Amino acid sequence: MAVNHVDVKCGGILSAPSGNISSPNFPGLYPYNIDCSWLIVVAEGSSVLLTFHHFELEYHTNCAYDYIKIYNGIPEDDGNLLGTFCGDISPPQFTSSWNVMSIIFHSDRHVAYRGFSVGYRKDMCGGVLTGLSGIISSPGYPQDYSNNADCSWAIHVSNTSVVTLVFLDFQLENNEGCNFDFVALFDGPTVTHRHLGKYCGAEKPPHTVTTSNQLLVLFKSDFNIGGRGFKAYYFSGECQQVLSAVSGNFSSPHFPNIYPNNINCHWTITLAAGYRIKLFFPIMDLEDRNSLSDECDYDSVAVYDGDSQTDALLGCWCGREEPHSLLSKGNKLLVVLSTDRNEAHRGFTASYLGGKYSLYRHLICFENEALNIFCHIIILKSVLIILIVCMLYSLKCLKWHLRLY
Repeated sequence: MAVNHVDVKCGGILSAPSGNISSPNFPGLYPYNIDCSWLIVVAEGSSVLLTFHHFELEYHTNCAYDYIKIYNGIPEDDGNLLGTFCGDISPPQFTSSWNVMSIIFHSDRHVAYRGFSVGYRKDMCGGVLTGLSGIISSPGYPQDYSNNADCSWAIHVSNTSVVTLVFLDFQLENNEGCNFDFVALFDGPTVTHRHLGKYCGAEKPPHTVTTSNQLLVLFKSDFNIGGRGFKAYYFSGECQQVLSAVSGNFSSPHFPNIYPNNINCHWTITLAAGYRIKLFFPIMDLEDRNSLSDECDYDSVAVYDGDSQTDALLGCWCGREEPHSLLSKGNKLLVVLSTDRNEAHRGFTASYLGGKYSLYRHLICFENEALNIFCHIIILKSVLIILIVCMLYSLKCLKWHLRLY
């Protein structure tokens, strides 16, 4: 016999720095046919630490009956899903990569158990990060960090990925040997793994790439003298690719489904010396520009003429803008996708071709899969560059396109 939906009030928005959540009627049996949603929002610059005290739901191999879903952010974005759980084995402890976390509880019309009890608290310092990418910062950043801080971030991504860590800002107390305030990096989940570096002062640490799918970041400060601290982001997997083939394609994570929130993804195209790169964006579908600033302040794709964000910016796009094709000045291009915590769309697809550059003839030829050859002739006359595009094989072109710069 089917059981009708039970009108049970559950869920809500929790903004206190700590609290507890439990299934309806806990520790009694939870009702049939309920759907509850809790959104935890703590102070900006903090993360949410989630710890289960009791867990007992109906079991199914794929958790198709009764289940809990935990999201690193808002539940509308499947890219933020940290896991789906059922049965009687408690989920692990989770730390969000920003100040929002969501819990969804669902029960079907048969079989009920005691349910669950979980506690949360604002976690100013450290945690376990499992998303495609994320941001970490010292306590209170960009204000001065506290004395006697002892923070640990364990970054754990999919088994087939490595982790890249990039520091955006860095200012700690400086001393020889970095024995007072410091950041230390390890190529694995514990300090017994290979030491990747120890840093202090005001010079940003270099980009760090692990050899495994885990990275440990430690931050410690002593009893006096501080600084602004640091801010860094990590990325991995679908969020990090180095492309070295002469031609190729790539797309935003989960395309054609919506991309995750709060990611910072890098695609680096690196070809042999003497090559130039032509880049196309067949599809672009991101969050629209900020209506007040008319800038891509929310989600954006940026392209740099090199392998670093310090190289020349070739363009930045959002919404459904249609970028024109881009031509590198060298043999490297960097594509960066940045998304915020809110709205998400399908993302983008990109294609590129590599072509050899002849300094003597100022000629670049790109060969596509159909063996059509497209050439660029660059003629330099003082400050005028004439770029003639679309020349077919043997330079016999049916249509000529002239672009002046």
